[in-house]
Amino acid sequence: MLRRASVVCYLLFASYTAFSQSIRLTGKVEDAQHQPVPYASVALPDGAAGTATNEVGEFSLTVPVLPQRLVVLSIGYARTEVVAASAAPLTITLPPSTVQLPEVVVRNPQRVAEDLVQRAYAKLARHENDTYYGKAFYRQKTRTNGTYDELSDAFYDVELTPQKIVGWELGESRYAAVAGPFHMKNFSTLMRLPTFTRHPKRGSMYLPLAADAAKRFTFALREIQTENGRETAVIDFQPRPGLDKPAPAGTLYLDQQTAALRRQELRLRLGSMLTFSKGFQPLSDSLRLVSDFAPVADSLTRLTSTRGELAVTMQAGNKPPVQSALSAYLLLYQYTGRLPGQSYGRVKHSTDDLQTLQNRPYNARFWQENEIIRASPVEESVIRSFEGRRVFGRL
Repeated sequence: MLRRASVVCYLLFASYTAFSQSIRLTGKVEDAQHQPVPYASVALPDGAAGTATNEVGEFSLTVPVLPQRLVVLSIGYARTEVVAASAAPLTITLPPSTVQLPEVVVRNPQRVAEDLVQRAYAKLARHENDTYYGKAFYRQKTRTNGTYDELSDAFYDVELTPQKIVGWELGESRYAAVAGPFHMKNFSTLMRLPTFTRHPKRGSMYLPLAADAAKRFTFALREIQTENGRETAVIDFQPRPGLDKPAPAGTLYLDQQTAALRRQELRLRLGSMLTFSKGFQPLSDSLRLVSDFAPVADSLTRLTSTRGELAVTMQAGNKPPVQSALSAYLLLYQYTGRLPGQSYGRVKHSTDDLQTLQNRPYNARFWQENEIIRASPVEESVIRSFEGRRVFGRL
């Protein structure tokens, strides 16, 4: 166990299989102004393999043969397909979606927004028992006053429904940390926050996709994005005043015709849902969660990724305030059938993620050969530093 003085936070919320013969494709995704597009989905058309770009738009993907067609998706950009004929690095440019302002398209944008949100909730509720299985990669890192002091990576076999991740089994993983004031034990609880709820009064917070959501949130149609004949309504929401428990603000991206959910962005303060070790006083916090969904079956979507960013400012006595930033990314890079012998165990909200990962041995060769999300230059530097200091699990 690491010995250090630290703040430990709790949320008070109620194998990678390689192709037998494989080729690694690398490249970058950028917009029309040659700026990187982070967190874009890069996948084979049949979903047999996929990845996402990192913070600087770079990607790495293992494919079975060449040539290979790749599908690149990102909200706000047109769906783009390219053919990789060789293993040479690719540069993929995404054209922007066409944007229409709501007053040009509809007469009553608020009513349109409310109706579309209710349709989206009803669609999700009708399919809440649909079950999917897949392989996921999870990365979490913590930065304190600008310096990285924690990084963890893990592979999971996942069972999920349109509502939430209901079970997962930990595969290969690694965890490294050095002395730092802030380490979150169960941040994955937030990363697995339900997409919608049938029972708004239950749980620790209200959600915008729920029965009678207009009673607890206001909805406003910001714009309609159009790409390849498909229209996406961008709907901002705010919690109404006087609610009896926390509720996020944010944005929903919904298919204008089918009401399928394409992206959900949530922003909120955790406040009393965070607890700190004795002697530390929280000054401020902010959380942002973004979940992306991809088409499946007829007019439905399913989760492809969630990323979370938590910023916390705290102080101990008269010492200068400390700023910690935690970021996490969960990517479902491959969908599968139910794997034989896999239990997909249910995970409690109180599960100690860090302790589970700390107890795993570190297999350096595995991580060199099985890269799902390409490490950014900063991440590569951090990983090399942690390896050199021998703080990745049991080396």
